[in-house]
Amino acid sequence: MIRKYLRVSEVIKICSVPQEFIDILEREHIIVPIIRRKLKVYSLEQVERVRVAHLLIEDMGVNLEGAEVALHMREQMIAMQRQFNEVLHLLRQHLKK
Repeated sequence: MIRKYLRVSEVIKICSVPQEFIDILEREHIIVPIIRRKLKVYSLEQVERVRVAHLLIEDMGVNLEGAEVALHMREQMIAMQRQFNEVLHLLRQHLKK
């Protein structure tokens, strides 16, 4: 079973980032943890943001502000793709009638 939330130690391990990187992303509100049972946890979407931010900053040389913009644009594109897929699905249903 896939868990919906991960502890910071798990995020650090999965994304191969230092604690300081997580702290910076939190301070800049690029990621937002959830508090559960007095423990900070991260949704899978937040973990993906950490992974992509790390890729942009460390591998591609994008600064923090640029990574934030790129993450926002990426999320908008994903949302648009979902909407497009929904429209295609509705069109296919309509054409079958």
